[in-house]
Amino acid sequence: MFRGGHSESKKDKIEIGGVSAEALQLMVDYAYTANVTITSNNIQPLYEAANMFQVKPVEELCEDFLTDNLSPESCLGTWALADKVLRKRLCNRAKLFALKHFEEVCLTEEFLELPLNFLKTYISDDGLHAKKEERVLEMIMLWVRHDLEERQSHLKELLECLRFSHVDPGYLKDIMESDKVLAGVSGLKGLIKDQSRHARPRHIQQQEVLVIGGNTVSDERRDDHIDSCSIYTLDLNCDCVDLCPLPESLVTCYSYAACVVDNDVVVTGGVTNESKAWAWQYKPSLNSWTQLGSLNKDRFYHGMTVLHGKMYVVGGIALYTLPDVEVYSEMTDSWNLVAPLQEGVRDFGIASCCEKVFVFGGKTGKCTLWPFDNSHNTNAVQCYDPTQNVWTFAAPLPNPVDSIIASIVNSKIYLVGGELAHVLCYDPQEDCYEKMTDRLASWADCGATVCGSEVYITGGLDRRPSLIEPDDNDEIPLATVQCYNVTSDTMIMMKELPVPIWDHISVTIPKSQAGK
Repeated sequence: MFRGGHSESKKDKIEIGGVSAEALQLMVDYAYTANVTITSNNIQPLYEAANMFQVKPVEELCEDFLTDNLSPESCLGTWALADKVLRKRLCNRAKLFALKHFEEVCLTEEFLELPLNFLKTYISDDGLHAKKEERVLEMIMLWVRHDLEERQSHLKELLECLRFSHVDPGYLKDIMESDKVLAGVSGLKGLIKDQSRHARPRHIQQQEVLVIGGNTVSDERRDDHIDSCSIYTLDLNCDCVDLCPLPESLVTCYSYAACVVDNDVVVTGGVTNESKAWAWQYKPSLNSWTQLGSLNKDRFYHGMTVLHGKMYVVGGIALYTLPDVEVYSEMTDSWNLVAPLQEGVRDFGIASCCEKVFVFGGKTGKCTLWPFDNSHNTNAVQCYDPTQNVWTFAAPLPNPVDSIIASIVNSKIYLVGGELAHVLCYDPQEDCYEKMTDRLASWADCGATVCGSEVYITGGLDRRPSLIEPDDNDEIPLATVQCYNVTSDTMIMMKELPVPIWDHISVTIPKSQAGK
């Protein structure tokens, strides 16, 4: 500007547009001191100025501030601001937060001041966490009435975003009789009758998460561990909507495995004073447990998965690390051995994808039960082809790792938990890995389950160097829920679990199946 022959080089005074004097002063101060003070009052003009002048360190500090301070009151503004300055990652994170916290967001002043097109984008999203579609209608009317004279003409195009096929007919009849503004919308009856419009329900209206068993306090030697005696049913807002007891046999059992087949949960093995070879079937719709035929071998720290409707029990440990694999026959209520693993493992991730079973990492050899014994961790990935009844090796993990959880979304496998610092995506078709977004909290011994295109990562342990024993670790149980959105590669924190918990099982079931 000053040396390139531009007109500004000949002026004594230059006006700089698009930035406030206060923000520009902060930028100048940063240039000389490398320090900047960010507050809720200056964040927007400062972020825009840093973006305009391409001062990346300040941009990153502003993004960190906005991310750390996401709330129902701030998320919509952050979403709009990030979209304005073309910061995709922050935009996705703020959007995901706003979708997940709809019930709180729609009560804020920021919601009432949303521009029309922004509101349409918000309420049209499949991921909007409206427990009932009636709630979306109520919020549309609230927004319109905030400036009725100006906004009434936009009501019909907002109603086109509503999923009338999922609104209770009785509720709709009552509100149309009592609300003259709504009843006066031209063509409203046609919108209501058009069942093809937005026929699909929103994700939150379809699924729930079960958090089964686990431990609620930490003791690395398990001398005085306290087992959770319950099954928590969570909606996708992470509100606890039901609480059921575990059967007495499973109350003192831990390190078992589970899977979902035909909307029922099957639990096998685990550490207990009795047999470690048992199998139980839980029907959420009836809140009932039935014991199935026993496994061929005792095992715990093993894995379960479902492929082509068949349940597989894989690996684990008894007196030694097991290579054995069993598949359940519903006809005979028995478990039959199939080809063993190439290498026996425990504490691994397991998933069925692209017609095969994959086993990721784990502990091999004569590993001890001591949780911090990583000397036998492996980076091997073993793959089972049921048509050939044979296990082979796939591309190894980037590093040896154990205690991870594998989740399948859109024919790719997403690995979380253990000592991973980030989500790791494995593509079975390309046989390769991709590093995704970082975790937000520790997740050792967490649970994880898929809901739509998202992975809900529940609880776990925060392992920190001990302040008392330098060579030891302290374990802090966590109640955190991290929600990872696969589509946007975004992670946000959700509402916390009812209790801190670890070494538990998290699974997803259809909402209609949950016992109430």
